[in-house]
Amino acid sequence: MPYYSQNSIQYAWTMHRTRFRVEVGRVQPARKRTDLYPKFRILGIALLIILSAPVTSDEIESLWEHKIQEFEELDMESMPPEGAILFVGSSSIVFWSKLAEDMAPLAVINRGFGGSQMHELNEFRDRIVTNYNPRAIVIYEGDNDVALGKSPDEILASYDDFISHIDENLPSADICFIAVKPSIRREQLWPQMEIVNTGLKERSASRDDLCYLDIATPMMKGEGFVREDLFAADGLHLNRKGYEVWTETIRPILVDRYGSDSTSPATLQEKILPEKEH
Repeated sequence: MPYYSQNSIQYAWTMHRTRFRVEVGRVQPARKRTDLYPKFRILGIALLIILSAPVTSDEIESLWEHKIQEFEELDMESMPPEGAILFVGSSSIVFWSKLAEDMAPLAVINRGFGGSQMHELNEFRDRIVTNYNPRAIVIYEGDNDVALGKSPDEILASYDDFISHIDENLPSADICFIAVKPSIRREQLWPQMEIVNTGLKERSASRDDLCYLDIATPMMKGEGFVREDLFAADGLHLNRKGYEVWTETIRPILVDRYGSDSTSPATLQEKILPEKEH
């Protein structure tokens, strides 16, 4: 079955509603309202088929290819230094506009692409991960995965696939997992996210070259769920105060692991325009 983007589905639905309004606006006294129900039923079935169709590797490449090519164009202008700390993942990485400043003097590279899932990062790992030969890879994925219906087992399987690939291609590189964050908008999904976090923590405890960055705990409040003051207006993405909490958790661990002598200029993130999460 061909791939249908969210935009194309929305367009089709908009066109259907437009035709419906025109049709209803006409003077057709003999037509009963119930005659319209089959149309909605057919449209609903069609949308379910489209949305349930599996996404292939080629379709993932088509969805993110423009962003990956943007990274590659930046690399052609100025290739980041080897041995830096690479941050990859979804929009929480993309929107970390002061990442280099927050992690200083550690050299960092930002290669986040907003709205991504872990299996999509796997699709592009040779183009935005292994090609930089980083000393460590810091990943934030799983947030969108859970929201889009992936089970914790599926998400952790994608992480395991990534770990195996790095073991084979960058055996000296470490991998650090940023915990899936709690958020106001996705509070109902937190139980599944906790399962993912538990799995990442267990994996990190089993190997010295893996680490778990628990940003979730300091984001919680007392007996309530999550601190509202850490989020932008959408209740999902972090504001500056939220990133300060992340910095206070992540930076000391990375400095302790890798020292403070990695001071080479290592960010192209200022040149990359942030994109909204899909």
